[in-house]
Amino acid sequence: MKIISLLIAILLIGCATLPVKKYFLLNYIPVPPATRLSETPYPFTLRLKEFGIEDAYARHQIVYRQSPYELEFYFYNLWAVKPAQMINDLIFKHLTAVNLVSNVIRRYDGSRTADYELSGTIEAIDEFDSDKVWFAHMAIAFRLTRTSDDQVIYSKRYDHRKRVFKNDPETVVKEMSTIIEFIMNQVIIDIDGVLNRE
Repeated sequence: MKIISLLIAILLIGCATLPVKKYFLLNYIPVPPATRLSETPYPFTLRLKEFGIEDAYARHQIVYRQSPYELEFYFYNLWAVKPAQMINDLIFKHLTAVNLVSNVIRRYDGSRTADYELSGTIEAIDEFDSDKVWFAHMAIAFRLTRTSDDQVIYSKRYDHRKRVFKNDPETVVKEMSTIIEFIMNQVIIDIDGVLNRE
């Protein structure tokens, strides 16, 4: 009888399906602003310095929370690329797509010196779950420095939360994508004004 019970247990375990790991990316297509202060790119080289990220978010697991005091990590819902790299790539893609300046670089290669440097910190990228309502949440701080005198000429922190109407990680990631697109559109408008004054 024990052998039969053991065989049944083994068969049931063998038939059970394990959850499949899912990999997610933030994604959107950058669109140049409808109006700009300058019709042509500013004749500057802008260096994108890699944004740092708070340690709690520097991992492949998507972070979610149900309380302001506790973080939890999905086991089967993962970022396809670590969040810092993914967000840095999106910021670079956005900066080059909107044609704000003549050149956007990520590293010093010896042939070009940057007139300005954009840097910052990814402070949060998470899903916030209450009993019935879920939110996508991102917080990023930006800083634009004039390299000739190391003067910070622009700094701003964005902290946005957007309600999700379907409670699943894929929908949360879609809303995170709309949040970073919104943030980058605001940053471009702000930097346009700063560079126009420069």
